[in-house]
Amino acid sequence: MSFFDGLPASAPPPEPSQDTLELGPYAPGDDEEFAPAHWFVPAQLPQVAEAGAGPDVRILLTGWEVWPGSVTMRLSVFLRRLRPGGPPAPHGHPGDGALRCGLLLADGRKVTTLDGAPWPLAERRGPTLRMSGGSGGAFHYQLELHLSQLPPAGATQLVVEWPDQQVPETVTVVDAGPLRAAAGGAREVWPDAAPPAERAESRGFRTRATGPAAIMARPAEPEPRPWAPPVPEPPRGDWEFLSPPQWRDPAAVLARLEHGADPTALAPDSPETPLHLAAAHGSPGAVAALLEYGAAVDAPDDQGCTALWGAVCHGAAAAAEVLLRAGADAWRPQLGGRSPGRLALTTALAPLFAGLPGAVPLSPKERAAVRDADERAAVFRGVRAEGRSVAFVAGVDEAEAVRRLGRAPADGPGRAPAPGADPSDPDSWGLDPYGADAHRAVGVTGVPGGCVLLQPASYVLGTDPLLAALSPGTTAYGLYVSPRGGTFGVLARDGRVELSEELGLPPLDGAPEGHWTHRFWSRSLPDDLYDASALAYASAAAGLRVPTPQPVIGPPRRWVEIPADSRLLA
Repeated sequence: MSFFDGLPASAPPPEPSQDTLELGPYAPGDDEEFAPAHWFVPAQLPQVAEAGAGPDVRILLTGWEVWPGSVTMRLSVFLRRLRPGGPPAPHGHPGDGALRCGLLLADGRKVTTLDGAPWPLAERRGPTLRMSGGSGGAFHYQLELHLSQLPPAGATQLVVEWPDQQVPETVTVVDAGPLRAAAGGAREVWPDAAPPAERAESRGFRTRATGPAAIMARPAEPEPRPWAPPVPEPPRGDWEFLSPPQWRDPAAVLARLEHGADPTALAPDSPETPLHLAAAHGSPGAVAALLEYGAAVDAPDDQGCTALWGAVCHGAAAAAEVLLRAGADAWRPQLGGRSPGRLALTTALAPLFAGLPGAVPLSPKERAAVRDADERAAVFRGVRAEGRSVAFVAGVDEAEAVRRLGRAPADGPGRAPAPGADPSDPDSWGLDPYGADAHRAVGVTGVPGGCVLLQPASYVLGTDPLLAALSPGTTAYGLYVSPRGGTFGVLARDGRVELSEELGLPPLDGAPEGHWTHRFWSRSLPDDLYDASALAYASAAAGLRVPTPQPVIGPPRRWVEIPADSRLLA
């Protein structure tokens, strides 16, 4: 008697079809771009270690799946607080502050989840690290990262960073020896599989179905053919479809030139010449090729800037050196009366320009201004201010700032964090700055010579009414870092708003001197100085020096709630 006797009978199996797909044999190679899950049960190697931590997040390495020629790493991400707007995605685009992971292999090779695919793909060399799967959401994510090759024997470093969640760059050392040894334990499911007599590709199918859809009933539809390297297109004699990485490739630029591309023409959809783009992307070989084919070394773009200006702004020292050897004018005034050489003298490129004919050293006043900007930015290095508004007010202490916000100094629900509480946890601050009344919640911290006001999740400290109210008899500067993009500042003096501006953009003619001194023109600042430069500029504009980043990152020394009917919230 069968265990399933008495249950409804199933339909007879379908008749065999000539279009039946058959799994072919496993084909070992030097690289397993995807886990060979159709052929193997991986060896399981448990390993639990904290790989990164922030105020509200913990990232744990939980183990490995080891395949014959590759490994899949499992990470668990735990969150304890969700900000307004929903849970943060634990993975995202390279230019944002999302979670990024990488491995430094024992032989010195580095591979990260931000590595772009080479073009053409057939030219890829070395392993890749890609997110191959995951699950979860809200307070818990499980991520699977696939390394396409077994790591070489020795110490492998797992590096994790998540700027948006204040997780600093964290290194976890892993011994690759056990991983390599475990590869032999992967169990092959179809060791006797033979190539099918007639390959399914000839009928428009592929032989490797993926995911649950491979065994679930579904409408019949043709699946795409297996990927094949694209047929190289004929060499072009123009600048169409040349991507930024290709401007860094001298061979790609030279091939266009050899087939007739005009070295003096504007690049497609760009106000810049090919020389500008090659210089900005830092390719000395491409710059040299363009000059050899007749590009004008000092040709201006639509703003009157030369390729040398772009090379300096992007910190491209090698490209700048090629341009200078070709006779580029280092001292030609361009934007704001500045020359590329004057900009360079405030950067690491200074030695390349200091000995040129016509060089004029920075004055003591200019050197002091640059040094002051660097010192201010260093205080805020690594601070992520997205979604925050911050106001710097000179000559006003905490009590007076509270009064100017419409409260008595004794008012407000704020309190000092409880003993033993995590000072980075807003729950210990005595007021919820992320709640429905976030626009009313203001943190106030006194500093030498004034005070700093903070809103972790509102823009009000960067608005005209509030800055005007804070500034009678003094100077106040407030900024707001929008999550949608852009950093906006307001300068108020003696109760009146004098300037509203966007920070971080390349300065134009007439821009405040601080935009130049704090190097908003530089496209080569490290990521951890992006918000720091804006905060440094704002504090300098207010005439206030802040010794530590604590007033900006919290917790503040006291909280105050702006009255609900206050004109400051208009």
